[in-house]
Amino acid sequence: MITRERLIEEFWLVDEKARLMGSGEIHLYLIGGGNLALRGLKPATADVDVVVESLSALSRLEGVLTDPSPELRTSKGLVIYIKVAEHEYQRKLGAYSVYKKLDPELGDFNLDVFVKRVLRGITLTKGVMERAFIPEEFKGLKRLKVHLVSPEDIFLFKGVTSLGRSKDIDDIMRLLEMGIDFDVVLEEVEAQKKVIESERFEYLMGLFLEKMRGVRAILKERGLRSSGLDKFINSLEELLSGSEVRGYGPDT
Repeated sequence: MITRERLIEEFWLVDEKARLMGSGEIHLYLIGGGNLALRGLKPATADVDVVVESLSALSRLEGVLTDPSPELRTSKGLVIYIKVAEHEYQRKLGAYSVYKKLDPELGDFNLDVFVKRVLRGITLTKGVMERAFIPEEFKGLKRLKVHLVSPEDIFLFKGVTSLGRSKDIDDIMRLLEMGIDFDVVLEEVEAQKKVIESERFEYLMGLFLEKMRGVRAILKERGLRSSGLDKFINSLEELLSGSEVRGYGPDT
């Protein structure tokens, strides 16, 4: 498992190697469990998921991660990742590669890199990028620009994964406890509707709706209720029925 401290150290080491290589800037948008771990919402994550804007950004990052040259030794020694999976780029699918740093002492570091879109799911839109920010822990980096996407956008990313992923339900519950502005989520849903093919969008929103209903059931079992979540579920139902979604303020 990758802790918050380990995640910070790895990105600093990769940045150090990128500086030694003279690499240009590489913008990474941190999603998933790595984002939540950095925010202190969970103790650790199994792997780290990032999204880059383009294939050229992926190529630059891969060059930094996989170059074994001895002269690129960092303050902690050579930093070398191996590519363990690669998928051909297609506009409808999105490209991604999986890199692994083998570390018998601290444990392996798994980095999943997506280009623009995550597994035929949510796309890195202008809104997602504008809501993201570089946290204090990474403001000193020179080549890597590590952005944390907003809690609302993580909520959306987590909401459209398969229904069997129980860890995503746990993360959604953490985000709800933190506080989610459902208006922002709805605005991004509308933005995604414009960039995702219609059948795929309907499928993803169907998953989202079922997952939100499941979360509501869990809250009910615990004797809890979220009026904001209830209204959000109603909005998703209206969206899938072809009606316009209605906005409202943050959950209280």
